[in-house]
Amino acid sequence: MRYLDITVALIISRCAAYFKEIGIEEPFEKFPALNRFLDDLSKEDMEFWARQEDLVNNGKAPEPEAGRYFELIKKFEFNTVLRSLLDLCIADFLSPELGACLSFHLGSGVCLHTAYLLENIAYPSETDIMQKTSKAELFCYVDKKSFPIQYLGLQIDGRILAYLEGNNSLNPVLSASTDLFSPDTAGINKPYISETLIDKGRNFFKDGGLMLQISGSGGRRFIAKQIFLGINRPLLIVNFEDFMFEVNKDFGKMLGALKREAKLLESGICFYGFSENYMGERTGSAASKRSTEMVWHMLFNPIIDAKIPLIICSDKPGLFSQNPKAGEFMLLELPKELTYNERLSLWQGFKEQYDLEIDPSLFAMRYHLNASETSKVVTFYMEGEGKNSSDNDSTFSKLVMQLIKTDSDTTGKVTYSDIRLSDVKIQQSLKDKLNDVIVSVRETHRILDEWNLRESYPYGRSVSLLISGPPGTGKTMTANAIAGELGMPLYQVNLSNIVDKYIGETEKNLERAFTFAEKTNAVLFFDEADALFGKRSEVKDAHDKYANTEISYLLQRIESYDGIVILATNIKGNMDPAFLRRIRYVLNYVNPDESARYAIWEACLTKDVPHEDIDLDYLASQFTDFTGSTIKTVFLNACAKASGKNEALSMAHLVQAIKAELEKGSTMAFTGDALGKYAYLA
Repeated sequence: MRYLDITVALIISRCAAYFKEIGIEEPFEKFPALNRFLDDLSKEDMEFWARQEDLVNNGKAPEPEAGRYFELIKKFEFNTVLRSLLDLCIADFLSPELGACLSFHLGSGVCLHTAYLLENIAYPSETDIMQKTSKAELFCYVDKKSFPIQYLGLQIDGRILAYLEGNNSLNPVLSASTDLFSPDTAGINKPYISETLIDKGRNFFKDGGLMLQISGSGGRRFIAKQIFLGINRPLLIVNFEDFMFEVNKDFGKMLGALKREAKLLESGICFYGFSENYMGERTGSAASKRSTEMVWHMLFNPIIDAKIPLIICSDKPGLFSQNPKAGEFMLLELPKELTYNERLSLWQGFKEQYDLEIDPSLFAMRYHLNASETSKVVTFYMEGEGKNSSDNDSTFSKLVMQLIKTDSDTTGKVTYSDIRLSDVKIQQSLKDKLNDVIVSVRETHRILDEWNLRESYPYGRSVSLLISGPPGTGKTMTANAIAGELGMPLYQVNLSNIVDKYIGETEKNLERAFTFAEKTNAVLFFDEADALFGKRSEVKDAHDKYANTEISYLLQRIESYDGIVILATNIKGNMDPAFLRRIRYVLNYVNPDESARYAIWEACLTKDVPHEDIDLDYLASQFTDFTGSTIKTVFLNACAKASGKNEALSMAHLVQAIKAELEKGSTMAFTGDALGKYAYLA
């Protein structure tokens, strides 16, 4: 017989002996299956069973099934009563007639009371009953509402039998919410940063700590895994929301299964994914606070009481640390933002691990991602985008944008520009200044980090550019050209979604815009910026006060910003002087002069446009008020006329389009004098 079968036969034999003690001579007369277990039990089986017990007592290894049985007894810290109860439950599972027999003769089946009787304990204390009931939950489901609880019928959990038979698969009831991290099979990156936090966590659990809370964002579960990797223990990683969904079906069953699994594997438990419903201390909601207290008392306390190491991953500190015992609780707070050196360590580590063709110092300067976001981007790259990429910079930029894109959906739009500085037709002096802007962006990481100037400039590091000028002079095109030259996405802020009538909301929206641009290394572009960055006014009412607060916040945020921000305004005089002092580059655009207008007309007339002879000198000199935007509109309308008639573009098409444009902005009757020598074509 195998070890478990012998164990079953022996507990059945003990039951028979007890029945005889109380005067029942043929207890199994109506239960023949139990007699068969006794009939099959040989002297050799008993000697084998006793030998396994001796091996364990002498610190030697028994045979595998016996080894798992004694390991279970050790893990659950069972005494003789609980061991008898475990044996009764195993026997009842393998031979259900045992439970029926016990109920027939004693009025109660497989229960804690029966185990007490077999150990000659007739009157256990209430305290002892509750302690052993709590222990019994580790191998079977206990309905604590039952009374008296020592008479509650118990059934062994199938996971325990699977374990005794050598199956270490995760309990199926936990599969929807729980993943197992095992040091033996861990495929986990090295901790390129946060080593100090990881060491604190490891020492905490080594010293007997029971509950660790990791707050903040960016790699909380990674740190939890590293802590347990360092103490060489598995970790059950539980999605709290998914777990609570399953709990709604049967709380006791789910909690028992989780504790049981942790004890079997000698693992810790890590919860993550808490919703606002369980953040009462943050929201101030009485209902949320009750939810938090319920989770603390009904879920976390039982786990801690079972001496199972517990990790809570949450956004904010102080969420669940309610009156912990001294030495049992510790809080680890992740930094709100990684330093340049920490970002550099991350990118350098991933470069070496995956043999990436990247410049870690450049990427550390470009992307203000936390550890988790950086890891996800690298994973996305390795799993697909990076395999056939010929432009790593562009590929990583798009992957970062995909990762952080949810914020852009509400505060602005992202574009990738094909426009270059050569496409912008402005004075050469302005182009020279734009080249200075581009060089400043490209060299920022070198002068701040390689030349060690970052500490000397705790604020005011951003490359900020203000472009003022009339509509149509090329301000938006310039922003696109700068982004194109730098190979960076352009993030154009939607001011209608930024400015909010409710107090404090504008600042929150601005913070989302700055954070998004900072994380994704995008060119942050505010068009018609005087609507947001205007002059502060004299405070006459609450509206003036909060409008000024928004401007002050914006000034501070630009100074602390590490990227490039471009602002465009039609009227420079509308801007707050304090704001202008904080801008590194200011460019004043005017309507293009004749040479610039000529260049714009010429740039429109590409080789792909079928055309007759076009008098560019006339077009450039005759219409002095035309901006670049106006010229492009006229040219497009003229092309439409020509194409509609299936003709090559001619001066007639252009003059007619110009006439239509001039009529748009005039309240007086149009005269042909404005068209000069080609008026006859109109």
